[in-house]
Amino acid sequence: MVRKVWFLLMGFCLFACDESGSDLSNLNWDTYLGDTGRQHYSPLSQINRNNVAKLEEVWRYRSGDPDGLMYTSPIVVDGILYGLSPSLDIFALNAATGEELWRNELGLSGGAQRGLMWWHKEEDRRILFAAGKELIAIDADTGDLISSFGDQGKLDMTPSLEGRGGIGVTVPGVIYQDKVILGFSTSEDGLAFPGMIRAFSVLDGSLVWTFHSIPLTGQPGSETWEDGALEKAGGANVWTGMALDQERGLLFAPTGSATPDFYGANRIGDNLYANSLLAIDAETGDLRWHYQVVKHDLWDRDNPSPPTLVRIERDGKTIDAVTLTTKSGHLYVFERETGKSLHPILEIDTPLPSSLPGEIPSNKQYLSSIAFSRQTFEITQRNAEATAYVKDKIKGWDLRPWAPPKVGTVLITPWYDGGAEWGGSAFDPSNNRLILNANDESGILELTEVPVGFSNYGSFMTHCGACHGGQLEGTDQGPSLTEISDRLTISEIAKIVKEGKGRMPAFDYLDTPTYRGVLGYILSPEPIPDEPSKDVRYALGGYVYLKDHEGLPGNSPPWGTLNSIDLDSGEIVWSLPLGNFLSHPDLGYGAINYGGPVVTASGLIFIAATPDKKFRAFDTKDGNILWETELSAAGFSTPAIYSVDGRQFVVISAGGGRLGPPSGSEYFAFALPMEP
Repeated sequence: MVRKVWFLLMGFCLFACDESGSDLSNLNWDTYLGDTGRQHYSPLSQINRNNVAKLEEVWRYRSGDPDGLMYTSPIVVDGILYGLSPSLDIFALNAATGEELWRNELGLSGGAQRGLMWWHKEEDRRILFAAGKELIAIDADTGDLISSFGDQGKLDMTPSLEGRGGIGVTVPGVIYQDKVILGFSTSEDGLAFPGMIRAFSVLDGSLVWTFHSIPLTGQPGSETWEDGALEKAGGANVWTGMALDQERGLLFAPTGSATPDFYGANRIGDNLYANSLLAIDAETGDLRWHYQVVKHDLWDRDNPSPPTLVRIERDGKTIDAVTLTTKSGHLYVFERETGKSLHPILEIDTPLPSSLPGEIPSNKQYLSSIAFSRQTFEITQRNAEATAYVKDKIKGWDLRPWAPPKVGTVLITPWYDGGAEWGGSAFDPSNNRLILNANDESGILELTEVPVGFSNYGSFMTHCGACHGGQLEGTDQGPSLTEISDRLTISEIAKIVKEGKGRMPAFDYLDTPTYRGVLGYILSPEPIPDEPSKDVRYALGGYVYLKDHEGLPGNSPPWGTLNSIDLDSGEIVWSLPLGNFLSHPDLGYGAINYGGPVVTASGLIFIAATPDKKFRAFDTKDGNILWETELSAAGFSTPAIYSVDGRQFVVISAGGGRLGPPSGSEYFAFALPMEP
């Protein structure tokens, strides 16, 4: 249902500004993360070092029921802000006042969506966004579905492959001419879809081209898989954002790991094009070049962040480059045309055999010489109690870098959430610097044996255990399910399993026995694992951080950082702790963070991202905090910066919902006070 209040006529002369210094009185933010190069950069300078302390909240919009998650970075076009609620209702606001113009309550299902896409040609103005497996096309002027697109405005993007899991899209794709180019998320088990990047027509949703990031038999890259593996291979998908060089028509896509994530006996080999940066012709879908970051990944080291297109000044020359930041905390910088690295790549010997049957880890990895997160574990020294607690906890664990997974505990540094995470990096063209927030915590990799064949326990662990724990106790990635039947009815639980909710994907692809097995284990009075047998599979015991006796990270701080890196030299210019945990708001050691920064021409960095619910402005020169405010929930999203009638605005969505902060649904807009 569309609720229309009024429509703002284009009474302003609003247009995007070019690099030559055109009128900045009205500037759009019409692309996710600012532009298709994912630079997170605004040329606006009205808000600067001298006056940023005067920023004030000018409007606030409650987008809906806060039950769920909201990571949306809005877009702004012609004085109108477009955003999404936690339940994926789409709305349009007057970007200067926050007044609602229209709202469409579509009744969609799907996980939290990080942004929207804008396309227009003459009078045809469209908003596109994803809801789970569906791509939605909306008339930007009215909020109505565009009936000529897909099936009455909705396109089911599920690949036509039998016997596979589900997909979902949580990150906007890129628009190139009349095409929308997208990857997808898939499961991380043996039912995962093989990754593919696809271009669809913006006009009707028809498929234009497909690139198979797990190559088909006989295609280049297929030789990096053992015989028979390709038929069952899954993953290597692009679940995070992509970048596009519009002039060259060159798409840069970072891929995830092959599945199953932690056991690769059925996919021996390097596994191209998993864990790679791909340069693809946006017109045809042909591969130009690639670089594989991790060979035969067994540690869930999928590439988490959109690449950033940059121009580097080196030796009096300007180099068009692309940067990639990784979960392992490494920064890669490549020439866009050739894929040549601009910084040394180090050959690392990793001759550590696996204790799991049939597994053969790669004996070499090739890593960037630039690391922004620690690569080895350092035990916390926060106080004597914390040190003693963690020291006792890790007895018998495998602490070696690149230790392969096993039935037992391997310590991962940095953990699955990075290093870098999905917020991405900002580029400051004034000084060749990349601004990125990073995580620096250690976590646990522990596999459990799951019986081959049907069992309630096996069904649950295969699909749900990594997030909810083998005893339903919950992990750092998913809530506890103990006594869930006291909180929800059986039909409500069944619906959530089928349709997903918040970060949880839909499991509508499960066959009936597996579906019943999952529900049976969740609803059992006393969940008891099956006894190990001769024939087993391996499932992750849970996504769990290493913590001390107070629930804080068990490695030495800082645990979350904001960094400025010189892209010419590769040196970290400055690095500082970013944010705090809610439980210890004044500790000053940084905290795990989600969502990216934005840099402005006036030398400011705007970023929220932290669980303490703060939104901050930093000085690009030295990282000094110049302004901060507290939101109603954590802003796990990237700000949008724009101007209307000469007034600059900074907007961020506050969705919270993870790491302890409560869920929220509000959009906050900040600006300088109006002159009297």
